[in-house]
Amino acid sequence: MKFKRAKGLQNIKALSSRMRVCSKIKVVLPLLIPTALIVLACFLHVTVNAESDASELDSLVSSYSFRFESGYASYDAAYNLALSEMNANTKNGYFIAGAGWTQLWTRDTSYAIQLSAGLVNPGVSHKSLLKCTEEDSELGTVWLQDSCGHFGGWPNLSDAIVGVQGAWSLYLVTGDVSFLAWAYKITKSSLIRAERDVYDESSGLFLGCSSFMESNSGYPSKYAFKGKLVGQTKALSTNILYYNGYKLGAMMGQELDYPPSEINQLNTKADRLRDAIRSRLWLPEKGYYSYFEDEDNDLIHQMEGLGESLALLADEFESDKDRVDSILSNTHPSNKDDELGRGIPCLWPRFKIKEKKYDIATFYHNGRIWPFVQGYWAIAAARHDNIAMFGNEFSNLVELSQNQQSTTFAEFYELDGTYLKIRKRQLWSDTGFLGMVYHGLFGMELKRDGIFFKPVKPALLPFADTISLREVVYRKMVLDVFVTGSGSTLESFQLDGKIVEEPFISREITGKHTIEIILSGESNGSEKGIL
Repeated sequence: MKFKRAKGLQNIKALSSRMRVCSKIKVVLPLLIPTALIVLACFLHVTVNAESDASELDSLVSSYSFRFESGYASYDAAYNLALSEMNANTKNGYFIAGAGWTQLWTRDTSYAIQLSAGLVNPGVSHKSLLKCTEEDSELGTVWLQDSCGHFGGWPNLSDAIVGVQGAWSLYLVTGDVSFLAWAYKITKSSLIRAERDVYDESSGLFLGCSSFMESNSGYPSKYAFKGKLVGQTKALSTNILYYNGYKLGAMMGQELDYPPSEINQLNTKADRLRDAIRSRLWLPEKGYYSYFEDEDNDLIHQMEGLGESLALLADEFESDKDRVDSILSNTHPSNKDDELGRGIPCLWPRFKIKEKKYDIATFYHNGRIWPFVQGYWAIAAARHDNIAMFGNEFSNLVELSQNQQSTTFAEFYELDGTYLKIRKRQLWSDTGFLGMVYHGLFGMELKRDGIFFKPVKPALLPFADTISLREVVYRKMVLDVFVTGSGSTLESFQLDGKIVEEPFISREITGKHTIEIILSGESNGSEKGIL
């Protein structure tokens, strides 16, 4: 997603710039591009609204702990590293993308919040999302569309609706209704903008570049520097984001007691889009969804790791168990002896394009390993009881973060595990690993009415018999969570020493509580394949 940058400047080959809009303060930042000898201007425009609970959220940040003990030093070290780096990626109360960056992006911020930052650092998440907006001349405030040097911005890039995923995830943690009302209005306007500008009636899909892979290296060579052509394609990830936009928008409306007719309209559009994605983008001969449908309505045979993961995680999207199993089995191999043994790639197979060793933008989206994608993939595997896939991706990312170069969660890795030092300490990479711990290992799934627990603890990985996650701040409660045993089959669930039938904690509970989960040692999904 990101291009090569230096302190205070985006140093990009081939016009690789990203433009940002942030709120009530307009700032002009010159972007120097030495290799192209061009100077661009990036305007940041900030709209600060819905700040009613910001100070309260900041006080929560100062009091939480989120202490993880796995019984294995490497796992604990990786976890503590991720927390430390996430905090280092906070500047002036806002998230930044990572080392070398001084600003944030809508997609970086939203994915990071959904993966774990919203839970661990709700105050900073809140302030950061307030900056991820821009103004539409007809509709008012909408989610900010990230831009890039190779393909431009809206409408060639059209994944701005990703903001709703961050906003909904944060609301589930805080219960801040005023913030939800602000986000709901922006989400509705953003959906209307997309229907106006990038909805293709003939296919029932949304047009535009895939989410985050907005460079020449993420597409066949015929698309190089041709943003309008890319804008005629229909990407899996971007369409899943719009499906989530409708579904999560409907949930927001329900929480805010909007009329049923408004909620039904959003759900109807979600269902219609779901049907179009499932019928047009599925590759039966490959057993997974296509990366994108091209401008001629033909499917390419590459998969995209993020899109497949989002499809597996989207609420009520993929209900066909055969398809779920097929995606998990065919998207990428789990054998560490082959070239993909260190984690799911962002796309595969690679495109036959010219890669230049000293020009990041020519290769970094072409089949590299991105930790935030690994995070989504691992959580998806855990949700669907594929314990081997979860275990592999978890151990893969630990190893990548502790390689011989240095300890960091880099933006992306080569297939041999190496990375570029200028791409170290990236926000969404840190939150990808934390998400594996919270939503995979401890199985925390935040719902509208509370937290559902479904841990996945691989027996073949060197965890202690009992692992713990202490001082988890959620709404008005603080939780200490203990998981004993292994596998994914629940034997018992206790709240404060009392057995509870459902592994669920209501959002209405307050105060300090202890959760003890015992797994039977069996798994609903096979562990075969963990190395």
